[in-house]
Amino acid sequence: MKLKARLVTGVLFITLVACGLLVLNGNLRVAVEFTADPAAGQGAGRAAQGAETSRYGGKAVVGPANKKLLNEEYGVNSNVSNGLSAMSSGQNPNKSPEKGIHEENKIVERPPTVAHKLQSTVQKNRTSQKTGILYTGSKLRRLFQNPLYNIPERVSTADYLLKPARWLHATAEERKHIKLGENSGEDDNEEVLHEKKPWRLLQFGITRYSLYARNDPNVEEVLKAIRTQEVTYVEMKPGGTQLKLFMEFEDTSIGLFKPWRWPRDRETPPDHFYFTDYERHNAEIAAYHLDRILDFRRCPPVSGRWFNVTSEIRQKSEDEKLLKTFFVSPIGNVCFFGDCSYYCNTEHMICAIKDHHMLEGSVAAYLPRWQEAPRKTWKHPWKRSYSRVRKADWEVTDGETFCRQVRSTPPYDKGRRFGDLLDLTVYDFLMGNMDRHHYETFKAFGNNSAPIHLDQGRAFGRTTHDEISILVPIYSCCSIRKSTWLRLQLLAKEDYRLSDVMRESMRTDPIAPILTEPHLLALDRRVGIILDTVAKCIQKKGTENVLLEDLKDT
Repeated sequence: MKLKARLVTGVLFITLVACGLLVLNGNLRVAVEFTADPAAGQGAGRAAQGAETSRYGGKAVVGPANKKLLNEEYGVNSNVSNGLSAMSSGQNPNKSPEKGIHEENKIVERPPTVAHKLQSTVQKNRTSQKTGILYTGSKLRRLFQNPLYNIPERVSTADYLLKPARWLHATAEERKHIKLGENSGEDDNEEVLHEKKPWRLLQFGITRYSLYARNDPNVEEVLKAIRTQEVTYVEMKPGGTQLKLFMEFEDTSIGLFKPWRWPRDRETPPDHFYFTDYERHNAEIAAYHLDRILDFRRCPPVSGRWFNVTSEIRQKSEDEKLLKTFFVSPIGNVCFFGDCSYYCNTEHMICAIKDHHMLEGSVAAYLPRWQEAPRKTWKHPWKRSYSRVRKADWEVTDGETFCRQVRSTPPYDKGRRFGDLLDLTVYDFLMGNMDRHHYETFKAFGNNSAPIHLDQGRAFGRTTHDEISILVPIYSCCSIRKSTWLRLQLLAKEDYRLSDVMRESMRTDPIAPILTEPHLLALDRRVGIILDTVAKCIQKKGTENVLLEDLKDT
């Protein structure tokens, strides 16, 4: 009996020891799995994942599906996500959760790397867009509903550019003094006044203040036409350093085409001068969206589109100078280089990048014909020298002294032009555009006209460099428009963050994504730099001496 009892006791003891080892092994395995991947762990890892899921509105932040999404959409290294998730919950990613809980007060967080900052920002934006907890609906729509984007536009009959438009908005008495047909380019006045084509109606909306009204439905109609209508004729635009093409569509509208030159993520080499840089078609598209979000509306609508180089460009052109530059590359791509000042040769050829025939590019809605609406070209006061050794006047003169000289010279001594120039400075700094040597206005408005925002192809070249010299007009004159300053403050807030509304605005373009994520994040950084610059001016000179009042009567 004693022997039997001892045997039973021994078996029970061995069984208990074995069970204990199994339990201990299971716990260790769960802890290891949780530490390695909290979203994909088992057992205790699933419990932790459940807590994380409820925190972010029903979806784990760094689960397998989201890792794939981050990789595909933003180029973020998903290997970083595990450590970030652990850090966000106060845990050291290299320790088990139990040990992290007991030693949480001893953990010293490492300074975030660039990858961490990018991941954190993308994760925050994606959470707000997907879950609806932090933000609901469209940030872009909410931005345009803000009172700053609904300030009444006081436009008189004389403020419209084209005479048919003036006639349509005039009173019966005013119509007696408007002679149609004088420079409209149309023989039949009735045909002019009953025009139904969206591109023509868009041109009828041009005023001395902007190229289109805030809610003009013709903007979307023109973009739709650019994206879908058949190309009927192509020819080269004369002049310029790089190739551009005029394209006529089936509704007789004209667009200005800029071709794809290099990938979105290829940036301007640091040693290159701004005037030797390629023009980027995607920069033109992004510049249009930025102009609209800033509420300037002085940049013509621009859209991306894929074109068949053979059937939609070569076969639709009769331009001999263009046609003789077409050839087939050694790998079978259809290429051409056109005729222009600098980048039109076999070393700078433009080739199909998809299926040997397809090429993407940007197309900008064209302004009214020169005969109908002539334009005047102005030298930008802070124009760069475009020389490798010589400096511009503003670079060798005291900033405040040079600013006083500019402000005492027409058309900057009175009227709206100086404020428009400061708006242009904000616009160029956000894009990193150093290539603003001239600008144009419509002659019909004389000196009291906003500049047209054209030719932004050298913008969005670098993501890590902010060219502070672009801001010279603002910090040397210590001036900015009040409405622009208030909108920048709005775009710096989480609810309306510039990178988010730009991303949303551009996502419907046919060749989206237009900008890489680092370019979007650079926009947010530059908004902060402008606001800091203005804050220093206000501290130095006072609000009333810095902000140009343009909201007094609204």
